[in-house]
Amino acid sequence: MNKKGFTLIELLVVVAIIGILASVVLASLSSARGKAKDAKIKEEVNQLVNLMNIEYNESGSYCNLVKVNTNWITNTKTCETNIVNPLKGGFSGTYADQASAICNDIYNNLRSSEPAAARLDITSYPTATSCNQNYSIMAALNNGNWFCSGSSGAKGEYASYSGQPGCYDNP
Repeated sequence: MNKKGFTLIELLVVVAIIGILASVVLASLSSARGKAKDAKIKEEVNQLVNLMNIEYNESGSYCNLVKVNTNWITNTKTCETNIVNPLKGGFSGTYADQASAICNDIYNNLRSSEPAAARLDITSYPTATSCNQNYSIMAALNNGNWFCSGSSGAKGEYASYSGQPGCYDNP
């Protein structure tokens, strides 16, 4: 008997090759997804900086859009607008809704392996007891680095935010 067709071994080899190729494609897609999230975070931080500059030009301060006394944003609820006392958190003023939406977009794309209480910081410096004339934004990127931007115009991507331009103690 001379039957034409594939043997079981040949079929298993083809299925294994297809499986290996699929896993390689999925791994590269995961990397691309992380890079896309990081690009989105950087763009949203830049949009928030633009919004803060508009606020400063109109009111003479960053008070309505800068977190004071709250420091780290721990969840999207912390990004809410129109909190009664803006010095305790939240955004207020003309651009509160836009700032809240940007804050939520940033937070939703941050590195999830970082503790929730240490992923995003939008705050005023040098003290956190009153509204100051400078600010710092720090966001945990998916590539393990931090993206910082400060009121001085300094910004960059760093392995650590400590002492870096645009970051926590160097706005």
